[in-house]
Amino acid sequence: MSKKILPGLLVALSFVVAAVLFLMSELEPENFGWFNLSWAGVIFAGISGIALLFGALAQNSVALKKLQLLLSGILLVVAAILVISALALPKNLVLPILLVVVSVLLVLGILFTGGKKWDTGDNQKMGYKNYYQRKAEEEKKKDKEDE
Repeated sequence: MSKKILPGLLVALSFVVAAVLFLMSELEPENFGWFNLSWAGVIFAGISGIALLFGALAQNSVALKKLQLLLSGILLVVAAILVISALALPKNLVLPILLVVVSVLLVLGILFTGGKKWDTGDNQKMGYKNYYQRKAEEEKKKDKEDE
């Protein structure tokens, strides 16, 4: 099995688990009455966010890592908001919990990308020659061949 299929498979399985548990809560409310749509959202958003975090570890491109970290952060913040609503936590705990989630994701973003803001382009590599330098070298080669 490919490593790239694992995050997608986790997301799909989390959706199936959330849907089945939600269906069971509607069919058997005495056994699964505690499970509601908020908990289904927590399962789906939380596992999807974690799967994207693991996917960001495997990618090489800094831009792709940052995109996956951003999407993962959004999903994990949504999961935290849904946990807060499902547990009916007091309003004074909402902002600190969200700040903890966001700050942890910022630290993970720095760790995953190695502090790089973007990928190093060719023009930042040693020995890079711009268009005019390459054309001048080609003309010198052509002049030497003509002699």
